[in-house]
Amino acid sequence: MNFLLVRIVYCVFFVVLLTGISANAGQPLAFGVDDRDWAGHYQWANGALVGIDADVLRTVANKLGYSIVFMPLPWPRVMLMAKEKSIDGVLDLAPTVQRKEFLSYVSTPISMESTVFWVKRGSSYHYSGAFDSSMRIGLMHGSDWSDRFAREGMPTVEVFYSYQAVFNSLIAGRIDAFGGYLAPTQDQVRRLGFVGKVEPSEPMLHGLSYSIAFTQKGEHIRLAKTFSDALKVFYKSAEYDRLLEQYGGVDIRPWLKSKEGRVR
Repeated sequence: MNFLLVRIVYCVFFVVLLTGISANAGQPLAFGVDDRDWAGHYQWANGALVGIDADVLRTVANKLGYSIVFMPLPWPRVMLMAKEKSIDGVLDLAPTVQRKEFLSYVSTPISMESTVFWVKRGSSYHYSGAFDSSMRIGLMHGSDWSDRFAREGMPTVEVFYSYQAVFNSLIAGRIDAFGGYLAPTQDQVRRLGFVGKVEPSEPMLHGLSYSIAFTQKGEHIRLAKTFSDALKVFYKSAEYDRLLEQYGGVDIRPWLKSKEGRVR
């Protein structure tokens, strides 16, 4: 079954959800997901979503009596459908003030990631934890850094629609740095042949947690609390260890302990 046919099947199923099937225990929950792969988190394979984040959500949902239907869509469309409450939830997104206006976040994260500032090899750019308008920062379309800029200052931002374009701009000196997620940008550097041409700036890592969130309809606020409690339990299980071994993902437990003192 090709990817287009899978999307059509999902859309037909989704219409059924909207015409009367409620998100009660034992019923499917439709989650919007970016239709592009996210290295280290998930990827699309023959129309199916695979990877540690997808499997963690599936496993926890099944334990609670739910099934998960992943809807592959362009990220702006995922956000629009979340605002319209025409999906049940969203997989893998960072909490921001704007998103919290229309989403109920599960307070226990589902994964972690680190941001990295890529620069032209040999560049003197140095991230100091603050920005100003003289700094030219590239971001991918759909990235929401509003909370970070509110804390650290506002640089001059250029938005890109492809990794090829952003790395070419780095090499040409049109931007000073490109901010992105570590695992997927490393993957793109390798795929596109920019190894040795661009490099991470020091300090390299800035930990971020990523969550699932429910749209604010029906019992979803209660569901967010239920899933948060279930994730806390799941992270202590041997099943989570097996998923880490299978996918080679980043173990979220040390990060949680550093933020909360313990996995609660």
